[in-house]
Amino acid sequence: MGQTVYLGLCLLAGLLLSPFVEGASNATVVETRARCPAGSLYYKQFCYQLVNSYVSWHLAEVTCQGMNYGPEAHLASLLSSSEGKIVSSYLNSKSASNVWIGLEATRENGYMSWGWSDASALSLPLWDGRSLSTSVSANECIAMTNILNSNALKWVQRACTDTLPFLCKFKAGY
Repeated sequence: MGQTVYLGLCLLAGLLLSPFVEGASNATVVETRARCPAGSLYYKQFCYQLVNSYVSWHLAEVTCQGMNYGPEAHLASLLSSSEGKIVSSYLNSKSASNVWIGLEATRENGYMSWGWSDASALSLPLWDGRSLSTSVSANECIAMTNILNSNALKWVQRACTDTLPFLCKFKAGY
């Protein structure tokens, strides 16, 4: 028993004095999460940034790509119900009621084919349990809507030329 206690104390002392322990040699504080710009949301290694400029869907996508957030910056893709709820809470805290996200349709063989602007896999139903319409329509882009009303629909098809604020999503900086 004495050897076990001695060995344990040696291991503990080694950890406390080791220069390999992060922050031990230079007294720095270890960050617990990745960095996102002030006012944005961090969730599962991504940042979500609301931009309150009213623009078309296509201009919103180009703007996200050009905001120096890295090569993977796009309008937000919402890939699970938990991600949808977290993002809705963030937008609610910013008093946003309708915002562009990265879901757009292209017309193929008389139907609309939907996809995320960041090329994430599209799985149906969406985060709120509803499926997209494949019927051809002038409403080829998706906006989160009724964010402040928890009992209402969570997204709506809109004309891509409508002007709305938008939500960018990008990898968090480390």
